Amino acid sequence: MRDAHSRMIRMERSDPADSNFLLFSLIAQELIAIIFAFYSFRQGEMALVIFYMSAATVLSVAMGVFYIYQRHDVARFLLASTLVVGFFFLLIGTSDETSLMWCLTIVPVLVGAFGNRQSLFLLIAVFAASIWILISDAVPFVTRQYSDIMIMRFLSSYAILATFSVAMDNSLFNSLKNYKILSSEVQETAHRDALTNLPNRHNMEGQLKQHQLVNGIFSVVLADLDNFKWINDRYGHNVGDDIIQTSGQLLNSELRDEDTVGRWSGNQFILLLPNASEEETVKIAERLRVKIANLDIKVQGDQLRLSISMGVASVEKCAGLDDLISCAENGVYQAKHMGRNMVVVG
Repeated sequence: MRDAHSRMIRMERSDPADSNFLLFSLIAQELIAIIFAFYSFRQGEMALVIFYMSAATVLSVAMGVFYIYQRHDVARFLLASTLVVGFFFLLIGTSDETSLMWCLTIVPVLVGAFGNRQSLFLLIAVFAASIWILISDAVPFVTRQYSDIMIMRFLSSYAILATFSVAMDNSLFNSLKNYKILSSEVQETAHRDALTNLPNRHNMEGQLKQHQLVNGIFSVVLADLDNFKWINDRYGHNVGDDIIQTSGQLLNSELRDEDTVGRWSGNQFILLLPNASEEETVKIAERLRVKIANLDIKVQGDQLRLSISMGVASVEKCAGLDDLISCAENGVYQAKHMGRNMVVVG
């Protein structure tokens, strides 16, 4: 798992409606329906009173579905279908110009309740159907009940409101997308070593704890570059950084897909090998030791030979993570004192 924190950000909306906006829309539309019902009652329009109260009842059911059953998709469907059906009912079945104001309230709700493409398609479809109903004489079941001026005002208001709603929603979506990208980059930086781009110590400690929780068999290798202080003192820190990068890339490229290598400290790496026994880990570590020893590096006209000391520890023979790391560190300590460039089981 050499790139466990690679970024995979979906640019599309996975959830077309934010739950907070959905809840706000349900509450707001129910209150609007009640207000319009009260106004219609004052005007003596009992048919409209029944319509608005019916819409408020359906929206109450949708809120119950939202709260009790946590079915946001069903609540969203009830909200959208109530608004669209009510929109065309008022357009076709009434002559109350005030009702056209209620029709306009569905525009921002439809934009927020669905994704960019879905809401745009739905708004265009509703707008086209409105033009057909209000302007065309080919609709047999509709008697035109609004003046030409009122029709033009309604259609232009709908178009303007829809355009601004879609534009603002798209701007918000792009802002959220950029925020997710930046958050991912910050998260990636917090878990990556800046020099080697390998997982850092904090990252590796988290992975070790995760493997401990699942009670899996795994082993670790602590790998410490030999004579690194001498290299830094003689050739400078830039050369030292290059050697750390080269060594880390080699270790990373030679591991199995399920293995992970991270930078543990200055010139020390840690290898996490899931499902690897102590014997298997020793073989892997020995192969890596040879690879490091065979590196041919030319520095300031000198032929530089690297070596690495490795300590192996298996969770099967250790009592917890602290003991596991301590055993691996003990293996590195023994390898250093036995002449370096070797693999020792701690």
